[in-house]
Parts: sequence; C-alpha cells; structure tokens
Amino acid sequence: MSQSNTLNPQRPLLATNHFTLAFVGLALMSGITIGMNKILVTLLALHLNAESWQIGLLIGAESLSMMLMSLPAGIFISRFSARWVYGISSLGAMALYPLIGYSNSWYLAALFLFIAGICIPFRVVAMNTSWLERLPEVGTSRGGWYRGTLMLGIGLVGPLLGNLASSHFGVHGSYWITSILFAVMSFYGFTILSHTRVIDNGRSVSGGVKDMLKHLADPMVRQVCVYDGLGGMVRGFFGTFIIIIAVRQFNWSAQQGITLMVVEGATFVAVLLLLGHFVAKLGEKITYNLSHGSLITGLLFLGLSSGVVGLLIGAVLQAIGQALNHLVNISRLAHSGKNMGHVSGLFTMVGMAGGFAGATLGGFLSKGFVLQDIFLLWIPIWLAVCPGFRVFIRSIFKKQA
Repeated sequence: MSQSNTLNPQRPLLATNHFTLAFVGLALMSGITIGMNKILVTLLALHLNAESWQIGLLIGAESLSMMLMSLPAGIFISRFSARWVYGISSLGAMALYPLIGYSNSWYLAALFLFIAGICIPFRVVAMNTSWLERLPEVGTSRGGWYRGTLMLGIGLVGPLLGNLASSHFGVHGSYWITSILFAVMSFYGFTILSHTRVIDNGRSVSGGVKDMLKHLADPMVRQVCVYDGLGGMVRGFFGTFIIIIAVRQFNWSAQQGITLMVVEGATFVAVLLLLGHFVAKLGEKITYNLSHGSLITGLLFLGLSSGVVGLLIGAVLQAIGQALNHLVNISRLAHSGKNMGHVSGLFTMVGMAGGFAGATLGGFLSKGFVLQDIFLLWIPIWLAVCPGFRVFIRSIFKKQA
C-alpha cells in the first residue's frame, strides 16, 4: 500500500513530552480496565464452578475475537486514523462489557466475552500505532513506557481494584465501573492519539490484510512476531490459571493467588520502565538471550515449586524475561520504517493469538496433565527459538564432528 497520500493533521501534534505523559496516562487507565476484567472473569468462573477446560475456553473466547480482528483493525486505523477508531471502539466496549456480569453459565459468559472482545483490538492497535509512530522522537530508552504503564494497570492496579470492587459491589456492579472507564477513555483517547490516515478507498479490507501479511516475509518482522506470540502463550496461560492453581491445587485463597499475579505484574512494569537504557546498551542479541534464559528459568520454578517462595521466584523471573523480550521487539519495529498501522496490527495479532493458544491449549492439556506441570511444557518451545541455545547446540555438534 502506498503511503504517498498520507494526510497530515490540520492541528499540530502534541509536543513530545505532553504526548508522552498523556499517553502513558491513557495506557494506565486502559490497563486498569483490562486488569479488573481479568480478575472479574476469573471470579465469575469460580462462582459458576467452571472446570479448567471450560475456563480455558471462557478466557480464550475473548482472545479469539481479539486475534481475528487485529489485522482488520490495522487496516481501518490506516484509513480513518487511530483517534477515530479508538474512540468508537471504546464506546462499543462501554456498552458490551457489563453484559458479561449477568451470565449464569460459562458458555453464555464466553459468548458475551467473544462479542465484547471484538472492540478491544481496535483500541490496542490504535494505541500501538500512535506509540510506534512517535517512539523515534520519544526515545528508544522510553520504549517500554507504554507497555509498562499498561501492565501496571493490568497486573497490579487493575487486579487490586477488581478485587476491591467485587468485594463491595459484586461482579455485576464492578463491570459497570469498567463500563464508565471505557466511556472516559473514549473521549480522552480521541484528544491525544494519532490523526494520521492513508487514502486508499479502492482497496478492500481483504486486500489490505494481504498487504499486511506480506510484512512477514521480512526476517526481522517474522522473528519479532514469533517471540511475541510465544510470549503471549506464556502470559495467556499464567494469567488464566495462576489463581486457579493457587486455589484448587494449593488450597490458597483467591487473594493469595492474586498476589502472585500482582508480583508478576509489578516486576514486568519495573523492568519496562527502568531498564530501557540498560537494554539499549546491551544490544539485541545479548538482551534476547538474557530474556529467554530468564523466562525459561522462571517456567522451571513455576512448574516445579510447591511453596510460596518458589512460585514467587518463578513469577518474577518469567516477568523479567517477558519484559526484556518486549523492549527489544518494540524498538526493532519502531525503527523498521514500515507502515506502523500494518506492523502494529500484526504485532497485536500474534500476541493475542499467543494469549488465545495459552489459555485454550492449557485448558485442554489440563485433562491429561496437572495444571502446574503445563508450565514445563512451554520450555522446549522456547528452547527451540532461543538463539543462544541454538548456537550452544551447534557448537556441541561441531566438537563431536
């Protein structure tokens, strides 16, 4: 798709510092709504006495609709601008998410989650696109600020507020609180996100999707998508089942399970916000190896530990690995010189596809495995793509030759 017809906004863009502060505020609010919804869905599943495979499908339903709509979201954002797409999709989420709290069965909740989840990728891709467009001027060392503040809401503030809200207002009332937040974000996001759009009215959505998929021919884009997709699998499984493991396998309270999620989220946020300069100095190769090594070690602790300390160590190491992985991925994409709407759509899709696979596949695997043991099953997959491990294996074969 040609970008020669890109329209410049009539009003000037926000100054860099103003944009950065306003954007991370929007990201924090977005993360809070997502984090609250994750806790509310888990509490609703426990209330409905859903089995592990049903919970996997319940969480996976939202991830599936998000994954399916990520590429079309990139097309619409390129044509109509991030601000319009974000504003309208936020209003849709405002209207749809309260319906989930009125579900009286897991499959009805899954249906509502699937429908409501259609709105989310338009919001996520719109924010990704705006951030990638301005990251070169914001600075690579701040590349993790968006995901960091988003995850501060998802992994720390959101779960705490979700737990607090549900104890005072119940699941139904808490969903109405998130609905109000979506309404606020609709107007807030419209004022700060990108105005940029591309005139290409003769191009169909399917044709635009094909153009987006062509970016996967680029080895760099393909590698970034693989790493983020696998990261999404681990995040999807951890976020879906860590509270279930705590409650049903170790007989902890739901609040203790939430604590594990909060610690993981806080670690992820701290690395993203504080280690951008460190990662920039280390370089891509070393950072990827540190990332994958930390993530794999964390999975070992999560899969083998039976006590609080071991699980906390696993959660922390896994979060460090995920954060380092993201810092390199987002920096590479921001400096790729490609259509930001397109690569943002791809990047969002693979992350959501990973989340869907982690939740649903983990749920089905629970029929044959203990839930905690499934953490160990992700390790061979990461070893297969880890560049340092592949170099290590090749060196062993060379010595034996």
